Amino acid sequence: MKDCFLKLHSVPMDNIIDVAFAVDNWHTYLDTYEGQKTPRYVSNIPQGIWDAWNEDMQFISDLVLPKKLEPYATITAMNKIPPNYEFGAHTDTYRECCLYLPIYPVKEKYMPMMLYHDNQEICIDNYEIGQVYLCNLKILHRVQNSTNLPRFNYQITLNKPYEEICEILAA
Repeated sequence: MKDCFLKLHSVPMDNIIDVAFAVDNWHTYLDTYEGQKTPRYVSNIPQGIWDAWNEDMQFISDLVLPKKLEPYATITAMNKIPPNYEFGAHTDTYRECCLYLPIYPVKEKYMPMMLYHDNQEICIDNYEIGQVYLCNLKILHRVQNSTNLPRFNYQITLNKPYEEICEILAA
């Protein structure tokens, strides 16, 4: 699993409640605004609400991003996968790795990110609520949200290969 992802720190439960509240507010607003039924990377919101988004979401980045990795952070995004939607198996073309925080729903209702490596299927779920992961996006991965709930996670893209980020964290 160490080639696919590393568990980093955990976000405290009180902060996860604040994160869930912010996600719910933005989810409701953006669905009303856009009426979207397809996956959304909330980094693509209209410029008019961008400042409010940054202010509300900065605290999530502060909880997720270790100080050592701040120089390598490029893009932050709240990701939503609608109910009954699938992102097929793929490797990311333009991203090497990311920090990944599963948010909603929790436990068995959160459909895991599945990674495929060395003839194994490995999952990142939301049973350890608040767990932050470093994910290798050059490993084949997919998500199938086969529930009737939207699926949310927060990601921070890092501009170095996974192996280099692992070395930085180990130093």
